[in-house]
Amino acid sequence: MSQTADSLYTAAGGLVAGLAAAGLWALRLRNLLARARARLRDLTRVVVNAHALVETLRDERDTYHRQATEDDTTGLPNRRAAMSRLTAVAEARRPVGVIVVDLVGFKLVNDRLGHRAGNTLLSQVGERLRRLSRSDVFAARLSGDEFTLIVHGDAARTAAVAGQAWRQISQVPFTLDGRRVDVLASVGYTSSEQAGHDPDALLHRADIAMYWSKANGGLVSGYAEHMGDLPADGRPRDWAPRNR
Repeated sequence: MSQTADSLYTAAGGLVAGLAAAGLWALRLRNLLARARARLRDLTRVVVNAHALVETLRDERDTYHRQATEDDTTGLPNRRAAMSRLTAVAEARRPVGVIVVDLVGFKLVNDRLGHRAGNTLLSQVGERLRRLSRSDVFAARLSGDEFTLIVHGDAARTAAVAGQAWRQISQVPFTLDGRRVDVLASVGYTSSEQAGHDPDALLHRADIAMYWSKANGGLVSGYAEHMGDLPADGRPRDWAPRNR
């Protein structure tokens, strides 16, 4: 075989070997890319699942927070939320007033028209008090047929809002199952100018003033010293105020 032929065979062999090596590298590269794509798909699934989990946890958190701070019947904030708001304002040492509203004769509505009508009444009262809510007024349901308004303001502003609350409930009839129902509210209030900035003391005095109003036929009363305090063994609801 001539030298030229040998050179050609050698070159051809090198070329074949090079092509074979390139093919092996191409196959290896293809396998690497396939594994990378598979890992990327797995990672995408992990990210999607993680995002779904975060959304689920966020929804559960929001639901729990709503259940913990919102009253189911009226949609108003509940007692926990009211005390949280009152505590925040009081700790900031800003002027604040507390109003407690009770419905006179609510039990009669439940007894005569049923609990469904009673819940409807509570919902309608809640809606009327919600209308009083502004940036400086926070409405909430305490429990049963008792509501509260927290007023970011002085004694005069608190007294004005208390009067508005009484008129909203006592002067405009309600409609329950097609029947007109007149409801009277007992409203009591106090302010930080009188009771200081202790949240419990503020709510306590407003509660006393409300029961004073209730014992006297459904009025609007600001707390006064002559109303006294709780008896040693009772709550405001158990207490009949002294004659003036």
